Amino acid sequence: MMATPHTPPSQKSQPPPPDTALVPPHTSQYDYRTGDLELGREAVLTDLRRYLQVPFVSLAKCVGAVPSQQRLEEMHDHLIRSEVLTNDGLEWMDFIRPANMSEEMTFKLEGIISGILEQVPNCGVSYLSNMLLSERHNASLPDGYLVRAKNRTAARMHWFDIAVPFGFKKERDAKAVRDNEHKMIWSLHNIMREDPCRRFAFGITIEDTQLRLWLGNRGFLAVTEPINCFENIDDVISLFYALGFASASTSLKGLGWDPTVERIYVGGKMQYKFTVGDEVLTTTRELATYGADYMVGRGTRVYEATDTKGETVVIKDSWREIDHQSEGEIVEKILASCEKKLETKDFADAKRHFVGVRLWKDVTIDGASDETVNPMAGDEHDGTWKWKHIDLRPILPERLHSSATGDVPDSGKLSAFLSAQLGIVGRKETRIPQRIHARIVFHDVGVTVKDLISLADSLSCLSGGLKGLYYLHKAGWIHGDFSVGNVIWVVGDNGGIGKLGDFEYAKEINSNTSHDVRTGTMHFMAIEVEHQEYLFQTLAPPPIYGDTDVPSPPPFRMNFLHDIESVWWAYAWIFFYHTDTTTANSNDSFDVDAQLRQHQLAFPGAIGQPTRRDFFTGITKLRHTCKSILSDRCFKVCDNLALFAYTLQASYLKAEAEHPLIVLDDFLREDMHAKAAEYLDYAQKEAGDIKLCRLFDLRKQKRPREEGGTSSTPDNAGKRIRCG
Repeated sequence: MMATPHTPPSQKSQPPPPDTALVPPHTSQYDYRTGDLELGREAVLTDLRRYLQVPFVSLAKCVGAVPSQQRLEEMHDHLIRSEVLTNDGLEWMDFIRPANMSEEMTFKLEGIISGILEQVPNCGVSYLSNMLLSERHNASLPDGYLVRAKNRTAARMHWFDIAVPFGFKKERDAKAVRDNEHKMIWSLHNIMREDPCRRFAFGITIEDTQLRLWLGNRGFLAVTEPINCFENIDDVISLFYALGFASASTSLKGLGWDPTVERIYVGGKMQYKFTVGDEVLTTTRELATYGADYMVGRGTRVYEATDTKGETVVIKDSWREIDHQSEGEIVEKILASCEKKLETKDFADAKRHFVGVRLWKDVTIDGASDETVNPMAGDEHDGTWKWKHIDLRPILPERLHSSATGDVPDSGKLSAFLSAQLGIVGRKETRIPQRIHARIVFHDVGVTVKDLISLADSLSCLSGGLKGLYYLHKAGWIHGDFSVGNVIWVVGDNGGIGKLGDFEYAKEINSNTSHDVRTGTMHFMAIEVEHQEYLFQTLAPPPIYGDTDVPSPPPFRMNFLHDIESVWWAYAWIFFYHTDTTTANSNDSFDVDAQLRQHQLAFPGAIGQPTRRDFFTGITKLRHTCKSILSDRCFKVCDNLALFAYTLQASYLKAEAEHPLIVLDDFLREDMHAKAAEYLDYAQKEAGDIKLCRLFDLRKQKRPREEGGTSSTPDNAGKRIRCG
């Protein structure tokens, strides 16, 4: 069912839920967004948890061309004549130290690095020292950096000007190493987060005489075993020569810049030109960049853009797992299945309820697919790499930071999640994770459910997403990641319609790929998917004395009921994350803190929390909670929430009645979809003109606009929108 669009512009995008992950990233939570440097770093480090340690030579060869032996000898001679090296070529002139004083040693790297870089033809970077180590008070900046040569004299340095950050410590004790690691990870995180033009970034840390090379990309964070920069002079010269050589191209692609993205300024505002295949698209608005806050992962950025003819589209730039199909390929297969299995009329309607894909391409650079590097590929040291824990003990805060656009609904403080980690560092892995850089362009531009202000529009949008799921299921597929960020409200000449997007984790129901378990956004993940087991089967026959034949349980597989349960969670989220503006503006006894506490119990944002399961399965308590916690106006709209949950559980019981056999027939699919559509349709009719107010905004005592208000909005105000 479609409703007349009446969602007014919002002042600010509501934060989307966490990106698909086993544990929601800490960079998506409140602590990261406060701007506190210590909390921000803690969030980044906790998300990362580990780094890859590799031999120095393995990662150094990934930087660029090293000098030949003859060229190395020529550089030695030049550095001796320039008094960078001692006459015997065995020591750095500026690093000669009294024998007993590491503490008094001075770091005079600029002359050394500049002396090496000036011998690199067409070198595109210069070294700058931030300031003397003892005088530094801004702990968010690196101690030094290679910058693009054209930016060397800039009055203010931005993260997207920095090619290679440096971190220095006079000591090499555990605290110095930990502090340097934290600062370097923070620097690489900021470079990758702030700059859509960066594919990867190198970094260098030195503790006393121990030099380590770092690499941050969307597949992993890597660091080398240390080398002694006093003794391994040839290695140091070769490293900085390689960094200079990698900067020789105009695009600086060798140092991680993306030649298929160009930063431009339009009307004084920063925009980007993305090349996708043969098309060039110019961004007009940043829609969602929260994916870039996660240092390792998809790094998803979404923009509204225009093509060369002025047509408005949406472009999504991301990094998918190397063994996973592109979203465009998946959508193509879904449409082929729909065309084959649906009636002509249903197929046409299915396409109306799917976000329209215009174009998709993997990014290519110099004719090759843009993939995260494997530093051990073909290396004689392959097999010597290992994962190492990051020491999470904090460093002292110095200044605030700002997070990217589109953060996640709060589920509590960072500390609430520390106990929910899944032991990723400890798991056995046989290969280094890699990702492929991809872009997809969508026809449809709309507003996600999370950003809609009108309750009626939110529910109509959910209904449209459910309709998309219906056709998807009928064609033999499941979505695997239904959430309030993956369904968009598109308004056209005939009104609004909800469309289903984000098909990266969709799969055929009978597929046995590695991507068929525990996918989905945590807040909206079905309980069985979260626990990876069937939970609603009837009591099994009692064990028999003396029977030693114990059958293995069947492997868990997602099914269409799990997708529909995700719709239920989205339905519940709308009401527990908001209240109506009439209640918000009144002076009655509405207890915002009580509803926030219940929201955090229902949406804890971590795997295996019993409060989430209880919220879904405790039908009587759920109905009482809705009645006692929600405003009267909201409860009147969603008074079937408990009935919806009951119907889902009854369907699970039918499907799992003959466990270990799971029966998912057409009748069950049609019945459950029909009832779910009925529940949402009822709620949409009851919603009337209710406008929504986020509880977190209310708690900050920001007065929401009156319903029907016509107050003006700033020029840049408007609904945050995304697609796919």
